[in-house]
Amino acid sequence: MMQMTVPGLGCMCVFLPHITREDISFALPASHISFTLLLLSVDGCIDWSVDLKTYMALAGEPVRVKCALFYSYIRTNYSTAQSMGLRLIWYKNKGDLEEPIIFSEVRMSKEEDSIWFHSVEAQDSGFYTCVLRNSTYCMKVSMSLTVAENESGLCYNSKIRYSEKSEVTKRKEIVCPDMDDYKTPEHEPEVVWYKECKPKMWRSIIIQKGNALLIQEVQEEDGGNYTCELKYDGKLIRRTTELKVTALLTDKPPKPLFPRENQPSVIDVQLGKPLNIPCKAFFGFSGESGPMIYWMKGEKFIEELAGHIREGEIRLLKEHLGEKEVELTLTFDAVVEADLANYTCHVENRNGRKHASILLRKKDLIYKIELAGGLGAILLLLVLLIIIYKCYNIELLLFYRQTFGSNEDADDNKEYDAYLSYTKVDPDALDCDNNEEEQFALEILPDVLEKHYGYKLFIPDRDLIPSGTYIEDLTRCVEQSRRLIIVLTPDYVLRRGWSIFELETRLHSMLVSGEIKVIWIECTELKEKVNCREVELLKRNIKLLSLVKWKGTQSSKLNSKFWKHLVYEMPVKKKVTLSRRQVLDSAEQGLFGELQTAPSIAVTSTSAALVASQADLSDFHQTDSVPMRHCCRSYNYEMPTSSLPMASLGSHHHTYCNIPLTLLNGQLPLNNAAKNAPEFHRNSPLLPLSSKELSFTSDIW
Repeated sequence: MMQMTVPGLGCMCVFLPHITREDISFALPASHISFTLLLLSVDGCIDWSVDLKTYMALAGEPVRVKCALFYSYIRTNYSTAQSMGLRLIWYKNKGDLEEPIIFSEVRMSKEEDSIWFHSVEAQDSGFYTCVLRNSTYCMKVSMSLTVAENESGLCYNSKIRYSEKSEVTKRKEIVCPDMDDYKTPEHEPEVVWYKECKPKMWRSIIIQKGNALLIQEVQEEDGGNYTCELKYDGKLIRRTTELKVTALLTDKPPKPLFPRENQPSVIDVQLGKPLNIPCKAFFGFSGESGPMIYWMKGEKFIEELAGHIREGEIRLLKEHLGEKEVELTLTFDAVVEADLANYTCHVENRNGRKHASILLRKKDLIYKIELAGGLGAILLLLVLLIIIYKCYNIELLLFYRQTFGSNEDADDNKEYDAYLSYTKVDPDALDCDNNEEEQFALEILPDVLEKHYGYKLFIPDRDLIPSGTYIEDLTRCVEQSRRLIIVLTPDYVLRRGWSIFELETRLHSMLVSGEIKVIWIECTELKEKVNCREVELLKRNIKLLSLVKWKGTQSSKLNSKFWKHLVYEMPVKKKVTLSRRQVLDSAEQGLFGELQTAPSIAVTSTSAALVASQADLSDFHQTDSVPMRHCCRSYNYEMPTSSLPMASLGSHHHTYCNIPLTLLNGQLPLNNAAKNAPEFHRNSPLLPLSSKELSFTSDIW
């Protein structure tokens, strides 16, 4: 055995043909005593493997690769080692072989303890080994060099970035790497800093100091890529450092999110079914490589249990500034009786450990009862909602339509909301049974729809004057109406009041095609009084038909179902309150709306000769609090003079006025009747009309 101490190196080496690791004793700096395994080559050379420092450069830049032996492994420099007869030899690793480097001085040269690449290329990437030796002593170490091109649109390559971390609100200094290699005694290069390859106006707390950038208080937005740039030997050199900003270093252990700590959760499982149990936890930034989370059953790890139970992969749910929320799933392929136990999820970091538990329990009958109770409650609620809807469906629909609906008459260019079709008969012909229905059809229905709900109705007896084009005018008015209301009284059926809708082609087509919606109001049970087969046939021919039943006195109130149903079937109209004057105006105008005030009126000679000025009628309005308008217009109507001789008018030009029939029949308005009745009968030339005259007059009006 031969032992040798190399003066100046502080290293004592043993060299034998078959040397072993135990035969070597040497003195090293304290920082290298605990270094990894010391390897020996076949020729007995001490091999320190690959140095921790890596060299990175962009293609075309000059790079200096220094032998790490003189900087980290021995206590001497290159000049001292050379004076002791030691030689420094460079190799490049190619696979398992080391080839000596031949320096060309053009692109690569040797300068003392370093290799200088004057313009490095991608093919220069690899491992470079420096060997310090003489005939009895040998030591070597390898260095890594990585060369890459710029990424498209960037001033760096992400594979060769340096990396730095800083906690938010802390102080951080970013140093331009390897700048000492480019300094000379005569010149220190000027360093320019960029962020994300763009010049930046640094805020006041960021200071450039030599070849370093000092951030006095790091903020979250300071994270990113910082590039330092300098010129050396006419070439640009760039080094990029990625700064990762993290949250403040935590001093707390992780926190279980599910299951909750100190709140054991119970899961009811069905045997034979698969099951997944997630464990979620929050990890503050601790500087550790990854979160530590795992499941246990009692004192056993999951790996020790049956094969049908296993842990999944740790899944990252959220991450912000190094703080993480992760999930680890415990999976059962099929739950068996032996699996019904307590399972604990453990989470830990260097600050401590926390855990949370889940108990697996077999499903019992009580849970079926709870489920049945829940379903029963839902069913009961559903039935209750159905009952409410059945009882108040019209009210609910009207509320929705009034709140969110829009007026139907916005753009249909129609004049009337509804055409009212019914049969008007002589009062003397009414029997006791039909009197209530006729009163509803002639008085109550038009009065409520027009005065209370503000609808505009077309009533033929009121709004259409008989003429030679009566059918054409009536057809036009139906076309100008949004609804057709048919009041089905026994007299309407007996007189076949719908005949015009069957005989007139256009009207029949509107009913069959659904061009107009029909509201069918039945006032009584017709089957008991008339043969209604034709009525049923007509119903089947109408495409859009809604049936509303009038039930006498119980339908009289405005809040009854009858009126709500009728208003629902009528066109959508925002509810407006009409004054009495507006109601009279809209009811009086009708088809011939532009009527002018007339100073005189003419009636049939069979009732009385009446030619009165406006002043003669003034007594009837002075005590009436609501003013009334009486209008008339001229209308040419050919009639034999013998049938209806007219007093005070000598030609065939007749004037029809819409003065209320109560005045023509010698009646006072209701609010003046009691007060002025004696004076009216004593002084007024108006006489009551007979039944025959009343019937004839009503047909005109």
